[in-house]
Amino acid sequence: MHPKLKRDIMTYIEIKTVHGRQYKYLRKSIRDGEKVRHIMVKCLGPLQPIYKTKRSRKTNASVYLKPITPDEMNALKRAIRSNNAFVRDRAKILLRSSQRYIPREIADKTGCEARKVRNAIKAFNQHGLKTLNRGKAPGAEPKFSKEQKAQILMIAATEPKKLKLHFTTWSLQKLQQYLIQQGVVDSISIEAIRCLLKQAGMKLQKSKRFQYSNDPLFAKKNYGSTR
Repeated sequence: MHPKLKRDIMTYIEIKTVHGRQYKYLRKSIRDGEKVRHIMVKCLGPLQPIYKTKRSRKTNASVYLKPITPDEMNALKRAIRSNNAFVRDRAKILLRSSQRYIPREIADKTGCEARKVRNAIKAFNQHGLKTLNRGKAPGAEPKFSKEQKAQILMIAATEPKKLKLHFTTWSLQKLQQYLIQQGVVDSISIEAIRCLLKQAGMKLQKSKRFQYSNDPLFAKKNYGSTR
């Protein structure tokens, strides 16, 4: 009988080049007598690890005020003495930005959030001194078709009673509600209605209120004697 052959197992790391890049593989060699089998167990990854670094996004930390005119500078200096806190704070932000302070530094000095500082600077760069007034900076104007505008003006010029309504004159709120209920527009603000009427040179008529008295001579005093 042949003596029993000894079985040896050995593991080691092998370096292989794949598409020009070196990788580490764990291999196992098994010796059965005179025969040797090589088994690839698993890939251990690249020889030199590849770290994918994310590119840092551009932040708003370096937002600065655009070059301002002498008139704008004078207006900002007057605004920091305003009784309106919003105007005063915004003017301080803009003046410091004109001195090349970054938003974070301005926020620390004024006690505002850095986001508020950046928004103020961006608004001024786009709209100028109009941004000193809260809500006065021109935004996206509501878009209505010519047909919608014509229908809005036609309704505004029509007496409510002719539309089978229980009141005699329009108010901005009533007109807004009616336009939405009738499906003329999906939504419309009071300010948008006011602007449309102003552009068309129209004004809503105000209802007249009469006072009456129990005085038997009330009619004579107000309308003269009737014979």
